[in-house]
Order: sequence, then C-alpha cells, then structure tokens
Amino acid sequence: MSHPVYLSSSSLPRMPEGSRDEWRGFFGPGAELEANAFFPLFWRALFSAGDIRHARFIDAYDISDEASTIDREECLADFGAEATFPYLVVDKATAVARLTERREAVIGAVGERFRPIYESFEALIAQHFADHILLRTAGLPDAGDAEAWLRADLDDIDHLQDSKALASLTADLARHDTDPIWTLAGLASSSDGVWPPAKLRERFPDPRQRKARKPLSTQQAGAQGRGFANPQLNVAGNWLDPALEWLGAFVAAGVALGAYYLTSAAWLAVLAFLCTAVALGFGIAKLRDR
Repeated sequence: MSHPVYLSSSSLPRMPEGSRDEWRGFFGPGAELEANAFFPLFWRALFSAGDIRHARFIDAYDISDEASTIDREECLADFGAEATFPYLVVDKATAVARLTERREAVIGAVGERFRPIYESFEALIAQHFADHILLRTAGLPDAGDAEAWLRADLDDIDHLQDSKALASLTADLARHDTDPIWTLAGLASSSDGVWPPAKLRERFPDPRQRKARKPLSTQQAGAQGRGFANPQLNVAGNWLDPALEWLGAFVAAGVALGAYYLTSAAWLAVLAFLCTAVALGFGIAKLRDR
C-alpha cells in the first residue's frame, strides 16, 4: 500500500492552504521527490526540529475546487475542521548550507561509495528547488501522529556517530536487492528525468528493474509458438522420425529384392532401390513438414 511522502519545491514558506485556494498555483516547474512511508536520510540533512510546522487536514483541498468537493466532505467527516498534522519547511539557503555542513558526517555514516548520490542530491536541491523546501506528510496513514518519529529521525542526524542510530538503514543498504538512490534520497514524483540523473543511475542501477530480454527472431518466435500450440510435437518427433526412416529403408530394400527376384538383373534392382528411396524420402520430408 502506498503512503507517499513528498519533498516539494515551494515558493511559500509554509504548506499551501486550501481555504485560500493556494493549491492551484502550487505545482510549478520546481522538482519534487517521493518516498513511501519513510523519511530518506538525505532529506533529513535539510531540516532541523525547529522546522516542524502544523497544517489543517482540510486545507489539503482548495475550497473552490469542485472536483475536490467529495474529498473535502470526507476529510471533514474523518478529521473535523481543526485537526492538524506536522510537516517540515525550510528556506533553500539554510537547507543548502546544512547539506554542505553535514556532508562528511552523513557520508561517513553510510559509506564513501554513496558520496556520488549525496553530491548529486546537493546539486538537485541547489539547482531545481525554489525558495523553500517542503516535506509533505499528509499521505501517511498516521499523519496526525507523525511528529514523534519526525523528531526522532531529525535527532539521528545530530548523532550519526552512534552506530545504533542508522542500524536499520545500513542493514537495508547491504541488501543485494536495495536501490540505494531510492533508499537514501527518494525518486522523482514525475518522469521529467531530473532525478536521478542518467549517469548516477548507470553507476547505481535499480536491482528491482530486470534487464529486458533480447527479442526472439521471427524464426525462433515461430518455432516457439508452434511448440506452445502443440506441446506433443517434440515428444512425438523423438520416436516417429527414426521409425519412418527405418520403414523407408525396409520398403526400398524390399522393392530392390523383388526386382532382382523377378528379373535377375542387378542393375534393375539397384535402380528400383534408388527410385523407391528417393520417393519415400520425399514423402517422409513432406510428412515431417506437416
């Protein structure tokens, strides 16, 4: 089940408010990353506990958006008009400074081999995010109670020297089927190609994406199709072909002996054998094709 968390580019120093119809202009050209029910480590390096704010659930929908009417009604029924959830927001200058300041500590905690991911993430934030960076948590099933784990995860950033702080993360990174880019920095929420950059993906391929199989030639596909259409074909051919060959040999030999017995002429017997063998061979070949 998907419980998306978004790292969004924002021109606002806070969460957009649906009561002010601010969502309609929120999604601009800036980048946005997505994770599923977790707070990637490199995202944490952007924030501190002082960046925690609260927004109302009902403000996730523009009040004048008719398409969101049902969602607003359901939200009011589930949470009421004043229930809130925690989120994070920081200005870009502060976020970039924190990434620089924390770079060596974070890389030292996860391993030098992941430095290219961190440095590419730094470049993404600096080049493709707007004036503010927003961590949107409304998609979590426990969004209203998320403040405790947000604070705990942010606290880990200041205690990376404690090996227990990132024990679960380092165990995940050691798995052969883990995509380190997704685990450390999330993935783009759209297919715009901004993140991860192609060169970074080449260096850290996603093990969950299987390599495409080489397409079969027309002849191979036809043979495979015949095999699936008639699964008994190969089994039958294993004994029928030799049987036909032996039968043809016996018939040709019989014809040759008969011709010699009737004419006492060896050349006529040889001729009869050759003609019979050719005719039977042609017939057997046609039968195989069918």
